[in-house]
Amino acid sequence: MLLSWLVCAKRSMKWHEIQGAKSMDLEAETVDFRKLRFRLDSKDLCGSLVEIRADGTIELVHLTAKL
Repeated sequence: MLLSWLVCAKRSMKWHEIQGAKSMDLEAETVDFRKLRFRLDSKDLCGSLVEIRADGTIELVHLTAKL
């Protein structure tokens, strides 16, 4: 899920934005940060495919990963 969001995103996303999107239940129309968020860090989920920038954005390591 995280990789697909990063590949499709028009801009770099911050971790808190990703966690917010993950916490939404569209069917129930609720947001539950404690229950639905990612429990692991982005590096734990995607390994060496992602990089965490100094400004807190999560990006794919190389642009060719989007192709």
